Amino acid sequence: MYVFSTAGEAVGFVFGSFIFDLEGMPLGRLLGSRVHRMDGSYAGEWFHQMVVDRRTAAPRAISPMTSPASLDPVVRCPPRRPAIEHGRYPDAFVRLYEAEPLAAE
Repeated sequence: MYVFSTAGEAVGFVFGSFIFDLEGMPLGRLLGSRVHRMDGSYAGEWFHQMVVDRRTAAPRAISPMTSPASLDPVVRCPPRRPAIEHGRYPDAFVRLYEAEPLAAE
């Protein structure tokens, strides 16, 4: 299953419960509607095959997980037609590439 941006472009794919970029690099994990980075930090919500900034409850970190092996790159699929509800929330896929910010002391 592809992961799309809010603009309708394919940006990644899901294999099992893990999210990969189109080059096959593991980026995060799906746990219900929550999306977490491999370090366990919260990245966003799963909504209509997208990772978006949609906070439905207080997000929390989970335990870090071992990254699965990288997979072969996948062919980019044609963009899907954006719909009004798909752009309702800001895109958060790029957060999967970011590290958890350090807490201020």
